[in-house]
Amino acid sequence: MDILLKKKLSILIHLAAIDGDFANIEKSFIKEICDRNGVSNFEFERLLRDPDPIASLGALSYARVVEYMSDCLSLMIVDGQIRQSEVILCEDIGLRLGYQKNHIDVVIEKLRGNIDLPTSSLVKIVESMPHISRN
Repeated sequence: MDILLKKKLSILIHLAAIDGDFANIEKSFIKEICDRNGVSNFEFERLLRDPDPIASLGALSYARVVEYMSDCLSLMIVDGQIRQSEVILCEDIGLRLGYQKNHIDVVIEKLRGNIDLPTSSLVKIVESMPHISRN
């Protein structure tokens, strides 16, 4: 597994576990990403037990930034709930990705009103967010 994928999966695992309830649907969401990227069950289980710490995210391409942010937001709503601990970590990740807090908060508020938003719509919302690489 490449370093960028491992970084993203580790972030998603931390986000899923932050509320103390790592729901099966959250695990399935992350497993689906692993399956699409050829990550073995052994690697997946190992990463679940010991995800990398969340480190710097500044050297990512804009496409990767959108992907990371979209996946974090999608994971946050996949269980049908938005918990404050998830919001705080998602904001932190968004800041590390180069978004401003107020823009992240606007998107999260949109999600609160539309928790069943399809992933494709969520990606479009993230793409419309102002970002430091697009100024």
